[in-house]
Amino acid sequence: MISLRSWWWPKRPVRVPRAGTAVLLAGLGAVLFGVAAVLLKTGTLGWDESLFRLLNDVPSAAASVLTPLSKLFLPVGIAIVIVLIIGYVLVRDRSILPVVTGVAAAAVAWLLAHAAKAIADRPRPYQVMADAVLRQPPAHGTSFPSSHTAITLAVAIALVPFLARPLAAVGIGYGVLVGWSRIYLGVHYPLDILGGVGIGMATGGVIWLALGMLLRRAVNGHRAAAEGRAPGADPEPAGGSHLLLDAPERPVPPPAAQQQLPAELPRMLPVPAVDAPAGLADEAAASAVTQAMPAMPGLGHAPLLGISYVAGYGLP
Repeated sequence: MISLRSWWWPKRPVRVPRAGTAVLLAGLGAVLFGVAAVLLKTGTLGWDESLFRLLNDVPSAAASVLTPLSKLFLPVGIAIVIVLIIGYVLVRDRSILPVVTGVAAAAVAWLLAHAAKAIADRPRPYQVMADAVLRQPPAHGTSFPSSHTAITLAVAIALVPFLARPLAAVGIGYGVLVGWSRIYLGVHYPLDILGGVGIGMATGGVIWLALGMLLRRAVNGHRAAAEGRAPGADPEPAGGSHLLLDAPERPVPPPAAQQQLPAELPRMLPVPAVDAPAGLADEAAASAVTQAMPAMPGLGHAPLLGISYVAGYGLP
């Protein structure tokens, strides 16, 4: 059983999307990758090459600004950004769980992307298009899909539960810009980017689903342990986490047999007599009788109706 006292447990709220949201994200990613693969297989690539030229062969004035900017999205830049984000959540949450989550997302996306590369075996744009502008050293491997896009987006999505919303949006936006940079640098087609985005989304959804299952299992284990704790013991673990799942369980009130009547009950008896007609059953009359009785703190008039019946006031 996973314990909330584990040294790797986050010390800040972990906002995990619902299981349905995670499944939907993974499904959309799988569909997007499937569509990209089908388009590649059927050779429907005219639009792909035209869009590549539009994004790759830009005017010199624009290139003088975009080329230095694109350096932020080279492999070294991607690695630095990922390390900075993971380091930030590591210090912020004082937990190793975000690191494990990010590494798992990167590993799954890398494996899926390289498996697809081996199957598709698509040449790089600069290898087959004479007018392609290559703005970095030649890349290794095949073109479809973009593994840089897949890995960056997968890590950014996987870390969303650990990040503040503005920072999570920045991370996902960075992953999208990585895809643009791969086209601008001349090493990927737009269709390759779509395939990488699909893998990143699918991987992120699966990581969300696994993370939610892990956290719920830990919460359930903690609740079971808390129920068996001696009376008066602290129900929260020392230095424990605050878990915010999207579907928290509502507290269940104790059975009526276990509810204790207030201490004021003995001195409130006997209940004052109420002048009511015999066989009273009308709701309005019953309400008048109830209002004439003294209210019991925390319980209102309802218990007094039962007391009046026992005392012989003839209430049905």
